[in-house]
Amino acid sequence: SLRLSSSAMGKTTTGQIVNLLSNDVNRFDQVTMFSHYLWVGPLQAIAVTALLWMEIGISCLAGMVILIILLLLQSCMGNSFSSL
Repeated sequence: SLRLSSSAMGKTTTGQIVNLLSNDVNRFDQVTMFSHYLWVGPLQAIAVTALLWMEIGISCLAGMVILIILLLLQSCMGNSFSSL
């Protein structure tokens, strides 16, 4: 539950409280939409690697290594930009 002191209640408007609650609900909505990528992404990568292995052989591993390096680079850049 939301508890506010009487002095904080006088400073906080109803619009601010509704805005905070709607932002929190929006975050939960985004989590439910994007959490499936945590298990679908690795399965797709495995399936694509298997299909490429059957088509072009060991050369597909070079592409997958580059994709993993780019994924790690994007993660590092995201962490550094979020701290700005």
